[in-house]
Amino acid sequence: MKKVLWIIICIFLVGCQNKAPLSVKENFKIVVASDLHYFAKENYEECEWFEEYMLYGDGKMVTYADEILDAFAQRMEEIQPDLILLTGDLSYNGEKNSHEQLAEKLKQMEKNGTQVAVIDGNHDIDNMFAKGYGKDDYIDLEYISGKDFLNIYKDLGYDLAVSQDKNSLSYRIDLNEQYSLLILDTARHEMTGSILNSSGRLTENTYAWTENELKNIQKENRVPLIAMHHNLAIHNSNNYANYTINENEKIAALFKEYNVPLVLSGHIHLQSIKQIDEIFDVVTTSLLDNPLQYGLIEISKDSITYDNESLNISVNSADYFDTVTYNRFEENVNYKEDEKKKVLEMLVLANRHYFAGTMDEVKDEILASEGYQIIKNDESAHYWKYLQTMLENDQEQNHLKISIEK
Repeated sequence: MKKVLWIIICIFLVGCQNKAPLSVKENFKIVVASDLHYFAKENYEECEWFEEYMLYGDGKMVTYADEILDAFAQRMEEIQPDLILLTGDLSYNGEKNSHEQLAEKLKQMEKNGTQVAVIDGNHDIDNMFAKGYGKDDYIDLEYISGKDFLNIYKDLGYDLAVSQDKNSLSYRIDLNEQYSLLILDTARHEMTGSILNSSGRLTENTYAWTENELKNIQKENRVPLIAMHHNLAIHNSNNYANYTINENEKIAALFKEYNVPLVLSGHIHLQSIKQIDEIFDVVTTSLLDNPLQYGLIEISKDSITYDNESLNISVNSADYFDTVTYNRFEENVNYKEDEKKKVLEMLVLANRHYFAGTMDEVKDEILASEGYQIIKNDESAHYWKYLQTMLENDQEQNHLKISIEK
């Protein structure tokens, strides 16, 4: 009877560490994707103007989400990673039916033997902007709470947890005998004692839980990796508010103290690798944005490598992204028609490569372009400051190798 009672207590006790590592393999493969923004088709299928509306957005190919996820699932079946990690903004705006349908798609991926682990982003929970698009007006949709998130995704990461924070959606997975992964809830919602806000934070309680888990990982002689939605480092010098987590220097100092080599994040929809306190913060761009990219991580006894791959679907994602960029920039570029065309061509090219993490491939071309020569001599030029921050990101953003000392 006592044995049965202990088993029951252990099942419900937060932080009960009774699970073996996910794999016994020394070499472990992770695929990381972010910002899926999945939107159930029935939420817009009767709206004739929704696709045009997307062409004036931020480049997310929302109406192609099912096709993109199908291509992603097929590729995952081919490469068979040990873990698929999704770093937040799983839904368009927190719609319950979007979450439920995405969860079913992810469970189908697990049938091939790959585990899936998710965390929430700022769009996913308590989102009062959850709505559908009808023929003539918006449609009210049900959104989810933190408890709903746990229920919907209970078999997509939380079933692998050796420890879980009772004050947030954060949890820990032991990947193999050497590596542990802390998946941190940095979003603001009712479970973290806050309200909808795009900025990220660790609450006092979750910070304490994170520190305790890092201590445990250190005692067990493991290497800690971190995943979260918000960025640890600053990835755009002019536009980082609400993207970089609040008190990032304090959090980076904590991670450094416990020898965290790598943080995986998303949110800013930008492919970017930056360092803070010797920690690499790798942002994987949105899976729904050109070039429909996800990260490939190989961890071994003495190294971690990060590379990425892109998906191909029925439409050209680069052309789609260029169209969106042109539509967004056009009304604020004020020159004579021939000059305006050259400036827009340059800005569209820069923006596409900036978000894909390939600015190093075209920086010289952009600096030599007629469009750049026009805009650089105009102190009042709209987008000049933004262009300069794009050009700063001209180092390798799609590959990383970290040596691990044990």
